[in-house]
Amino acid sequence: MSFVGLFGQSETISEDCVIRGVLDGVYKGKKVYLVEEKEINGESWVVDSCDVVDNQYTFVVKDCGVPRMYFVKSGDPECLSPITPVWVERGTVRVKANSQFFLNSDVVGTPNNEIFSAYRATQKFHMDSIKRAACIDILLNRNQSDEARARDFKARTDFHNRRNLELQEELVKRYSDQAIAPFMIFWEMRANVSLDELKKLRALVDPSLNEHPYTRQLDEYIRLAEFKVGSDMPDFKLPDKDGNLFKLSSLRGKYVLIDFWASWCGPCMREMPNVVKLYKECKGKNFEIVGVSLDQKRDAWLNAVEKNKMKWIQVSDLKSWGTPPVKLCNVTAVPYTVLIDPQGKVIALDLRGEELIKKVKEVLNK
Repeated sequence: MSFVGLFGQSETISEDCVIRGVLDGVYKGKKVYLVEEKEINGESWVVDSCDVVDNQYTFVVKDCGVPRMYFVKSGDPECLSPITPVWVERGTVRVKANSQFFLNSDVVGTPNNEIFSAYRATQKFHMDSIKRAACIDILLNRNQSDEARARDFKARTDFHNRRNLELQEELVKRYSDQAIAPFMIFWEMRANVSLDELKKLRALVDPSLNEHPYTRQLDEYIRLAEFKVGSDMPDFKLPDKDGNLFKLSSLRGKYVLIDFWASWCGPCMREMPNVVKLYKECKGKNFEIVGVSLDQKRDAWLNAVEKNKMKWIQVSDLKSWGTPPVKLCNVTAVPYTVLIDPQGKVIALDLRGEELIKKVKEVLNK
């Protein structure tokens, strides 16, 4: 891979980012919009809009801070591909896009935009070469069996995927001190490498980027992927049903079952009699249960606690999936349980019914 022609002199020494866009063809909208994401592939919202005059537009992002990916969005509802990714960072960014297809745009002028554009150009070259090779194979092997065609297709796909990973890894190594490094690892690579390989890639990112939002998001992803039996259970604080602040570490020295549930969750309510049975049989034996509700309505939460006779510790901040321990334990569905030992180590995950009761009694009788 060769990234060339990078990093011309910035036109401004201010902390602002100026985005100057030009649209080719007939633009049917009146405005374009600047869209920000909370995190990579996360919640997004429009932060600015701009009139398009003579197929040109300009955004100015004041005091843009650390480089981050934004998107210029078409105001034409019939646009075939309405989004152009743009790195917002100090300097002047120049964007040239087709009026009906914003995605494949030329975006240049600042370091991360130049690197990203070079990466996409190289990636396209690789893909085009594979397509050309496939056409040649078809011409030379007209009588090839379906089985052989499928085999060759798989071989070309595997080759393409390997080459993409090599391209991405070289980018991360070469530009390890640029925000595109953690972005590329999280955005493109994390689903295609093992956890050990992902950790090695993370180690390539320059320490100067440790507090960048994209690096923190990558670190959180790795931490969640590592949460398993044998992990340390992270501490957390949440209000109990009386409004007092409960801290998980206050139970250190006991076996603790953390039970994630919600009143709106049918499977949770069907499982609750088993948890009630467990608490009756194991209460007072160096064991405690902490119910973490994913409810958003206080009345629904407390009514379910009373109705189901859930007499163990109950906590909730009424933020549903945004509740800190939900994220800390990588909870993606409820009901979900985490069993920890007196030292705070995870010893079992996602147990239910008689299997849950059996496991708790087993560890308590050791």
